Amino acid sequence: MIRMFRTVQKIYTAADLPFTAVTSEEFLSGELTGEIRKRIQTVIRTEAPITEWLLIKRVINSFGIYKAGARIRPEMEAVLAGMKLNVHTDKTGRVYWKPKQNPDTWNEYRLFGDYDLTCRDVQYVPDAEIANAAAGTAEKQVLEYKDLARQTAELLGYTRMGSNVTDGMKRGIDLAVKTGRLAKKAGKYSN
Repeated sequence: MIRMFRTVQKIYTAADLPFTAVTSEEFLSGELTGEIRKRIQTVIRTEAPITEWLLIKRVINSFGIYKAGARIRPEMEAVLAGMKLNVHTDKTGRVYWKPKQNPDTWNEYRLFGDYDLTCRDVQYVPDAEIANAAAGTAEKQVLEYKDLARQTAELLGYTRMGSNVTDGMKRGIDLAVKTGRLAKKAGKYSN
């Protein structure tokens, strides 16, 4: 028998980073590595779990750089690799967690806040978070897959079931079943 998995709904909060406009050459010079690490830590402390792509985007945008191209992304990946962070991989890629967060026991999901930085494209929402939202959706009802996926997407703020949203819901629901957040019986899902 499955245990009831209790979820906690929160509002997504984006890190408040200072803005410092620099050129790509200044960013890559090595002189800003300490400040880049500091901003990475601030983003993780505020937004974890966070996908690597979104973490990189938050940090480089705070330096006035809006594209993680062929030179910027490898530099950011090298800085991240040297920091000994709590990182796990899911189907979205690398996800960074606070030092004591555990993807297997983390029970939160986060809704969009009042401004654009809190609205995340579904491909940048960690699978564990979608799994938690699916478990939250099924707490008081038994649902067929299609209804669970649609209601979970709506809960997370996605009004259309395009291919990215459909893929994201599948990743999360599959993980929820695999980790015991949801039970699947006769094609129906419950918590």
